[in-house]
Amino acid sequence: MKTSGMAGFKSLVILMIESEQPEGISSRKLVVETAKHNVITAYNPTNGLELLRRFPAVDAVLLHAAVLDHLPLIEQIREISPDLPIIIATPRPSDHYEGANYIIPSHEPQLLLDLLSRVFGVKKSTSDT
Repeated sequence: MKTSGMAGFKSLVILMIESEQPEGISSRKLVVETAKHNVITAYNPTNGLELLRRFPAVDAVLLHAAVLDHLPLIEQIREISPDLPIIIATPRPSDHYEGANYIIPSHEPQLLLDLLSRVFGVKKSTSDT
């Protein structure tokens, strides 16, 4: 986990892999960056895996359920970084995604910040900076 100059604040690096149009990822990216975390974005699985290899200090991967063949992608992420938390953002959070650590609704960004707070012990919003 990365730390910034602010006492006690932990800044995370999140790799977002989505096959949606860039404006779809932008809203999730904006929410995470507004909370003072770093985001690396990929618009397809191949690019996401390349980025993970280039930047192994990623704290978590956020994978949108719309990415086709997500199970092989999750397996490849595990080969690169076995303990890396994988978060699935999906419009159907009741679905099962084998290999994922966490499943969140894709259209509720505050739940992503709540998850990051719970899992990594980081603050949820920028209001307390």
